[in-house]
Amino acid sequence: MRFITFITIIISLGIIFSGKHLSAHHGARVLGDSTRASDLVFPPVTSGAGFILPDSPFFFLDRLFQQARLLTAFSAERKARVRLEIANERLAELRIMLARDNQDAVATSLSNLTQEVNQMSKSLTDAAAAGQDVSLLAKSLNETIKTQRKILGIVEDQTEGVLKLQFKTARKALKTAKIEIEDELAEDELENEIEEDINEEIEEEVEEASKSAKRLEHAIDVLTKLASEAAQKQKARREEALRHAIEVKNEALKKQEEKLFEQEMKKQKKLLEAHKKAVEEAREAIEKSQEAADRFKKAKNEVENIKKQSAEEVSQNQEDEDEDEDEDEDNSEKSESSGARGDNIGE
Repeated sequence: MRFITFITIIISLGIIFSGKHLSAHHGARVLGDSTRASDLVFPPVTSGAGFILPDSPFFFLDRLFQQARLLTAFSAERKARVRLEIANERLAELRIMLARDNQDAVATSLSNLTQEVNQMSKSLTDAAAAGQDVSLLAKSLNETIKTQRKILGIVEDQTEGVLKLQFKTARKALKTAKIEIEDELAEDELENEIEEDINEEIEEEVEEASKSAKRLEHAIDVLTKLASEAAQKQKARREEALRHAIEVKNEALKKQEEKLFEQEMKKQKKLLEAHKKAVEEAREAIEKSQEAADRFKKAKNEVENIKKQSAEEVSQNQEDEDEDEDEDEDNSEKSESSGARGDNIGE
């Protein structure tokens, strides 16, 4: 009884400390220079978070409880199902920690999520090695990871800096676990997943290239503006020095400043020409990258149209075959009916 009371007190303290963390805001540290928590849209999740959250000093009690659940799961298949439930809890906890702008807790939630999914795939592999038919469970786990990666991808697209890198790393870890789970799918489902994985990887690479090109173009515009401003400031300083030399009527100083002004103008001209050439080459590379992205999208649409047309043709052929079979049956029935009437007349 005393032990239960002690645990209750600890949990209560955990909730109190967790509430204190709610008022702590570290948006600049967590979300990067250009991202704010209010800008993030985290899609809804199907599961709720655990009773004690990662920003609580008593979060270790939640980990102990989850370990107890796993100890009572006596088969590898059951362990995989429990891991699935825990992973969904971790995703819900991540959603809350992002809303609280808690950098350490966000990193903890992402790490916990990837660890659970990784262990989940290993439990599924163990169940398959034990001779169990896990194809249906593999399908369920695979769909769950696809949903989790989609959610993380949506949030990743809204972030910058360290947080973006953390989400990208987590998505890659989930992809690795997903590939292991796919090995236990039925043959036709495995083929579909492999095709989807390839298309997704290509799309991500094209999108990343397009985003990189846009960031590069923005950087070029900024650098061009800064270079122009720096050149104007340097020119203004030299002109001011030259006016000063004229005002004090110092011929030696005047000639020196005229020479420096001429040298500065030549240097600025060379720099601007070199910069202009670099900008043109960079823009050409950007245009080629965007053209490649457009060609990929066009090719993908053509493939989808061909698949659609093929499916429609198969459906139409099936309908035609069904109609032909119906006509054959009708003709057969009519022939049998006519033969029967002829027999009756003959009698």
